[in-house]
Amino acid sequence: MELSRRKALALGAAAALLPTGTAQAAAPPAIFYSPHQDDESLAMAGSIREHKEAGRRVILVLLTRGENGGLLDIMNGTADCPLGTDCPGGGSHSFGLVQDDIVRGRTAEFTAAARRLGVDQIVVRDRPDSAWTDYAGFVREVRDTILEFEARYPGASHKLVNGYRDVIYGYPPDDANLTHKACREAAEGLALDLRFYWVYGYTWPLEKRTADYVLPLSDKQFARKRQALAEYSRWDPRHGRYALGYHSVGTLMIDPAAADPHEYIDLPSS
Repeated sequence: MELSRRKALALGAAAALLPTGTAQAAAPPAIFYSPHQDDESLAMAGSIREHKEAGRRVILVLLTRGENGGLLDIMNGTADCPLGTDCPGGGSHSFGLVQDDIVRGRTAEFTAAARRLGVDQIVVRDRPDSAWTDYAGFVREVRDTILEFEARYPGASHKLVNGYRDVIYGYPPDDANLTHKACREAAEGLALDLRFYWVYGYTWPLEKRTADYVLPLSDKQFARKRQALAEYSRWDPRHGRYALGYHSVGTLMIDPAAADPHEYIDLPSS
């Protein structure tokens, strides 16, 4: 039977009162699945902190390698930098990177953000983002991953992105992110404790940012979320940090997410 959000958090809070070493074992973990590096901080960071504060163990799973040809072109100077004079690297790049460098840079951002949030365990699946070339196969991969973690941690709560509603405001529905959509499709119908988080909700006007449940973040939760988001604008090429998240969706999503102390959560439709 699916645990309600309130009951799951209450279990975590009760576990936090147990002697050291037994609290996290008393309640199943909360498992957050991020399709790409940055989705976890945009959509789920405050909720991660909410679960941590309730004494729940949090596992964060990166589902894909996050390959991105557009970012490669920007970093190598074959495409214009979208940040212009606001770019922390000066707005002109010619690094001579390869796709593996982009993946490593994005994953470094992801790992740093997860540490800001106090995640207990980070799992990097290191799988291609194949939703665009083999959608059905990617849906199966994500579904198998969810079931794998449920078998490992019976009764865990599973948090994914809501690809059914992740459409950038003003764009046609066909422009929805297929990787995000596949995550929602993979989980629908599973008899598990499931929640779905909007990633692209921050591109919508404030009055249109609605969901089954709108989570108001506390000041401390919001501060941690902003710290996690800031890792995606860190510029330190000597250590493989190229502000890739900010070059990708900075002004479109990171800035609005850093200004909105809410997260947007939908329940399963079945």
